[in-house]
Amino acid sequence: MINKNKLALGLLYLATASGTVNAASIYKTDDSKLSIGGRIEARAENVDHDVNDLSRARVKISGETKLTETISGIGVFEQEFKEESQKTRHLYAGIKAALDNGYATLVYGKTDGAMSVVTDITDIQAVYGAVAADKFKVGKRIANSLATTYTNDFGTTLSANYAGAEGKEKGNFDGGFSVAGSQTIGDTGFITAIGFAKQAKVQQQSKQQFDIGLGYQLNKLYLGTLYTKQKVKGKTGNGYDVVAAYKFSSIYTATIGFGELNFDNADDTRAANVDITARWNRQFRTYAAINLDTIKNDVQEMIGIRYDF
Repeated sequence: MINKNKLALGLLYLATASGTVNAASIYKTDDSKLSIGGRIEARAENVDHDVNDLSRARVKISGETKLTETISGIGVFEQEFKEESQKTRHLYAGIKAALDNGYATLVYGKTDGAMSVVTDITDIQAVYGAVAADKFKVGKRIANSLATTYTNDFGTTLSANYAGAEGKEKGNFDGGFSVAGSQTIGDTGFITAIGFAKQAKVQQQSKQQFDIGLGYQLNKLYLGTLYTKQKVKGKTGNGYDVVAAYKFSSIYTATIGFGELNFDNADDTRAANVDITARWNRQFRTYAAINLDTIKNDVQEMIGIRYDF
């Protein structure tokens, strides 16, 4: 059986940068519930002595209603707001079915792609990172998507999605899919994952991405690595991310990471980053982060204050 305490600690690291864990139930009956959550995040970034306000807020509403003893109907809506713009991050509905040792979902709308199952192994920083783990649109989050996920108590996660065309003009998304799976290895502290995504745009070449990742949790230390192979506009690229996180206390966690992505006869991407987060309680955290682009020799610095609800 899985060491639940060790696994929970590892997943806490993986959820440092994203996710809403404080959603409050605003309506509940024996058969239905409706929850609301989100974040208010004030962020200031310094680049070449120019400070930019990158503050944002997110609101997420999720509902679930019991249809039978093992099947429920679910719906999720999440919107992000910035000073001069807003976007829908999630908007989907479908069903959730309880299985012997886990559950499966089947939803349609603007959903998460499957590749996060892999990239979450290294995409754990408060702000920067995920140099090589940057996902294609179909594997990240996309509309007109049919998605399914299965997870169980033995540390298995399987995910897949297919997204249809978003338009008929040149450059519009023209369809694609992604599949991925991850597995915790008993109580060893290891988690491994693999995924593949392929997508196309109207009158343009398709592109594809293959990722494999490995994470390891040892007490308060977490280590993660990811390798990616991509084909974009006929060019082949290879890259990797490595990251380490250490939880100094119940409040402070620091991460350090490095990644690069290299394409044939194309611009390379390479960066190192470090951050420290002070999580004062489940609702409130502060953080500071630095990112060094070793190709452009640029430095980005960010401080943030985040309130989750």
